[in-house]
Amino acid sequence: MAPLGSIMSQSSMAADARAAVTPDYFADLGVKPFINAIGPYSSLGGNEMWPEVIEAMDYAIRNKAKMTDLHDAVGLRIAELTGADAAMVSSGATGAIILGTAACMTKGDEEKIERIPDTSGMPNEVLILKSQRYMYDRSIKAPGALLVEVETEDDIRDAISDKTAMMFYLLNRPDDLKIDVDDYIALGKEYDIPIFCDAATTVPPVSGIRSTVEKGFDLVCYSGGKGLRGPYSAGLLLGRKDLVRFARMNGSPNHRAYGRSMKVAPEEYLGMMVAVETSLKFDEEVEYDRQLKSVNAMGRELVRLPGVTVETAVPNAEAREPYIEVQWDKRIYDVSVADLKQALRDGEPSIEVRALFLSNNQLHLTAVALKSGEAEIVTRRVTEILNSRRTGVEA
Repeated sequence: MAPLGSIMSQSSMAADARAAVTPDYFADLGVKPFINAIGPYSSLGGNEMWPEVIEAMDYAIRNKAKMTDLHDAVGLRIAELTGADAAMVSSGATGAIILGTAACMTKGDEEKIERIPDTSGMPNEVLILKSQRYMYDRSIKAPGALLVEVETEDDIRDAISDKTAMMFYLLNRPDDLKIDVDDYIALGKEYDIPIFCDAATTVPPVSGIRSTVEKGFDLVCYSGGKGLRGPYSAGLLLGRKDLVRFARMNGSPNHRAYGRSMKVAPEEYLGMMVAVETSLKFDEEVEYDRQLKSVNAMGRELVRLPGVTVETAVPNAEAREPYIEVQWDKRIYDVSVADLKQALRDGEPSIEVRALFLSNNQLHLTAVALKSGEAEIVTRRVTEILNSRRTGVEA
């Protein structure tokens, strides 16, 4: 048997050889890569997948099984890992919302499943808290649901009728609510109305999945390509066995289902399962400390500039990913947040950051997706742009 060092050396050489022959597709296509100092946003391609996920997806590409068998087995495994009654892999969190809403309206009735998005004559109203209306609530309406805005317990009781199919809750926006989440869930139980929770962007921590499931929501969805570091186009739908089964009836590979177009490939089924397994084994505190040290290091460099202030923060209800808020004295630097963001994007290398143009014009820098050495590049470029727009006014 070859010595371990020799085996590892051969493995490294093989990896280097593969890298050497892999075409630079982005360069060939004229697509400009970028440094990600904003986070795993959908428009930026999500997060980098776990190596274990890539291996699992390669396996599923080379080895075939019946889709329903794989769907069943993966769902059982993910349910076991997360503490849910049932689970399925969806085409992203948005796909999960569409299929989950369809499930609550049709309840497995094949005639109704055939008719959607025509929902006339069936329960098709979904209660949503007015302060939780957001850009993705259109996905609730996609299979034919009608949104009914509510704010208080009295509103909810008044709105509930035989037309009510579902209640909806957005987990990452708990502020400014006029009803507590536990009371909201209790009302759903009282009236026997399923409650769908969008928790897509609340991982890490991965442990939050189990606690959210245990809170009493009937369905919960997660994005696969963000905190879980699974396939970008996949997601999870967790919850009651009957509702998950109804959701599957409305999706692929069922030939005439409304969600037929929301396909999930075999490699995505397996990849999502391994993403959950790997995420649960990963030391999130170590990763959090890495990110915190990185953003704090960027902050220490930037506050060397006169008139620049930096504050470290952690999202209230989003994924636990630290970031720094950067602001500067406009009397010293003649550059807006929007201008600096665009200058970073247009520069070499291109850098993507989060900029809040409303309220107090903040620049946010995260380290979630930064690779070794990239934090220094981001800091240097921000410094260069600010210095190039100095007005001559002293602090």
